[in-house]
Amino acid sequence: MEGKISVIILVHGDEKELNRCVDRILNQNYENYELIVVSTQKNSELEEKANNTDLMTLYIKDVDKLEDLRAYALNKADGDRVLFVEPNDFLIDEQSITTLNEVYTQKNADLLLNSFMTLRDGKFYFIGGEDEHILRNVFLFQQIEKVEFRKLGGALIKKNLLDEMDADDLVKSDQVLLNRLSRKAKNIIFSYQNKYVYDQVVGNKLPELDSGKESELYFSDTFKIAEQNKKNGYVNKVAEKISIALCTDENLVKHIGTLLYSVDENTSSFVDAYIIYDNLSEKSLKKLTSLNDILSTVTVHMVRVLDKQQEKLSKISLKNNGLPVTSYYRFILADLLPSLDRIIYLDVDTLALGDLTELWRTDLEGKFMGVVKDVFNVAPKIVSERKSYFNSGMLLMDLNLFRKYDICSDLVDFAIDVAEYCEYGDQDILNYYFIDGYKLLDIKWNCGREFLEDREKEVGIVHFYGLEKPWNNIVYSFYVRENIINMEHIYKLYQYRFLQKSKSLKDNKVTIVVTLDIFKYSKTLESVLLQSYCNIEVKVIDVSQDDRVKAKVRKLQLYYPNLKYYEVTLNDDFSRVMNFVIKNSSEHIFFVKSPYVLLSKTISDLMEIILENQADIAVVEDRAYNLNQLMYYFVEKDNQLEDISGQSKLNSLNGCLIKKKIFDAVGVLNFEDNESLTATILEKADKVMVKHSDYLIKVFD
Repeated sequence: MEGKISVIILVHGDEKELNRCVDRILNQNYENYELIVVSTQKNSELEEKANNTDLMTLYIKDVDKLEDLRAYALNKADGDRVLFVEPNDFLIDEQSITTLNEVYTQKNADLLLNSFMTLRDGKFYFIGGEDEHILRNVFLFQQIEKVEFRKLGGALIKKNLLDEMDADDLVKSDQVLLNRLSRKAKNIIFSYQNKYVYDQVVGNKLPELDSGKESELYFSDTFKIAEQNKKNGYVNKVAEKISIALCTDENLVKHIGTLLYSVDENTSSFVDAYIIYDNLSEKSLKKLTSLNDILSTVTVHMVRVLDKQQEKLSKISLKNNGLPVTSYYRFILADLLPSLDRIIYLDVDTLALGDLTELWRTDLEGKFMGVVKDVFNVAPKIVSERKSYFNSGMLLMDLNLFRKYDICSDLVDFAIDVAEYCEYGDQDILNYYFIDGYKLLDIKWNCGREFLEDREKEVGIVHFYGLEKPWNNIVYSFYVRENIINMEHIYKLYQYRFLQKSKSLKDNKVTIVVTLDIFKYSKTLESVLLQSYCNIEVKVIDVSQDDRVKAKVRKLQLYYPNLKYYEVTLNDDFSRVMNFVIKNSSEHIFFVKSPYVLLSKTISDLMEIILENQADIAVVEDRAYNLNQLMYYFVEKDNQLEDISGQSKLNSLNGCLIKKKIFDAVGVLNFEDNESLTATILEKADKVMVKHSDYLIKVFD
């Protein structure tokens, strides 16, 4: 015999379409069901229907809210599963209960939710699809996105599941009750059978998402634990020695030294820096461990992620955000570092401008983490309305609490289930999981470069988040986001000092000769200074006759000790100055002039071409950028490398990287005669390569 189903309608008694709803249910061909109608007021038509059939029972209860009728109705229900139907909605045909029960039985569900068919202006609208198994961790995301997950109408529920609910739960809103049920349910199914019809009549409103604190939209119990910790007076141990953690792959290794150097320079306490990795080359491992020979107060420790941990983390979907799996290593720091009670996690694209001791000693008041609000507030609505959305680039973490409540494993499981719903990867996941479980800290501990505005001395940690980095800028930034570029000059100063201290720059130095003829386009110089290739010196030839250019260079020299300035007045000989600069240059020389701007990787890529092809000259092509329209103008290039050895002339030296030995061979040159100049240089070159790619951008308005 089929399981008995109790169909429940909770009503005031005067709903417009109530009779239709009841009639559709009484007309079902399912053999074993009962209809229970509980109303807040008498209704003669309902009484007559109940008297004429054994399938229906009518109860009258005088209460203020329909939710108060729910517990009463369930107490009267005799079935082993319950189907809720709202009075202005209805079942589409006589097979509806039979079909829903078949899905329920075949899928072994204990909570079956159904896609609504909508009746609007006499037309039916519906969405088809395959029935879905809904993971517990995914349920709340579905509740946010789909109204069917926050409305009891159309839900077929195992009666025992409802019996397990506390009495208080049964008088909560549909959304909260369904949330509670999902935590108990072993198998949640969402069906697209479209047997339940929502009628969009006046007054029959679908429930809006309740994202308030009482909405039960929590993805973990961390908020409860944090509240209890505070009541109990829990205090996290704070060691004298600071511990920080960085997570890296091969791509980020080259940037770690600058970050740790900034910590070393500005932090008054001793620091243990734990570098978390999975698969690094021997060269990279040696480079990182050698930092211990350079840094004074920071000690580097290499910590490899275990194979079983890496295997589990690799199950997290990366397709929505393009972030590497290393971004999730911060989830398991408590397991990787079992002897530590707390840690400061830092993204590698940060820079410590202040003493981390103050941050380290912060009282977390029983919370799992100390974090800083994300200034862009890219949070999904559920997070932003409940609590400030935080940036995950700096986390002060209570590792003791993580271990005590087995957070690492649960957090990774959560990430595996929900990553596809998270646009910002680990950051979204942490914000969902730790709602109300963290303490907000001062913005100075994770400050975006856009918001400094000459307040560098107040900031503890600056974060270069987003696609633009000190080692990867776009043309737009140089002219429109000047405050960002200003902060990156500070980063480059730390990088320069670190590289000088490490003595790691020896071979293949490049002298970049920058000719500036107008102040308006002096951003050419900044694009040169922010090259990802580090072993450079920059020599500015100022032919502008504009004191603002000189002032700009002098200001930049505060950040770039490798920047030299040469002024060419009306009475000076430009060729004489250029020949002097070249004579005193390094192994390779690159030429660029205003109004051109370089992509960040221009010099590094050209040096690679020179070395791999044993070339004397490497040339790049250009494209145009309209500053007013913020638009590129260019002919699409094939990004191919071509050998143009034997060519007799070039348009100019602009965009050319040339070995200095070529200039040594030709002697004094006339820079006023471009055709003769390039012909002379090409004649001495054995191999010339051109890259058909747009490394050089001509800016105009």
